[in-house]
Amino acid sequence: MMELHILKKTTGDTLGEFALGDASELIIGRDESCDVRIVHKSVSREHCAIEHVDGELRLRDLKSTGGTFCGTDRIDEIRIEDGLEITVGPALLKFYDAGL
Repeated sequence: MMELHILKKTTGDTLGEFALGDASELIIGRDESCDVRIVHKSVSREHCAIEHVDGELRLRDLKSTGGTFCGTDRIDEIRIEDGLEITVGPALLKFYDAGL
């Protein structure tokens, strides 16, 4: 099972850890209705989504104002795999395969 760890980009402090189970969609953003909240002005209300698509996990930007980044590249969608690091505002999203 894949795990999502959210860290503060500037310090590396862990802000939260989430097991990515069988939910069809997980919304990340600053709105209270989001499954994972990152409360910061640079994060859109609904910033990005983690989805199960054709047997794999994918992260998709939800047309956020500030963008979703893999390294320095702004992304629209990316396949989630062990070791992937994504930047959303002040947060670093790190994905780990908990089965390894």
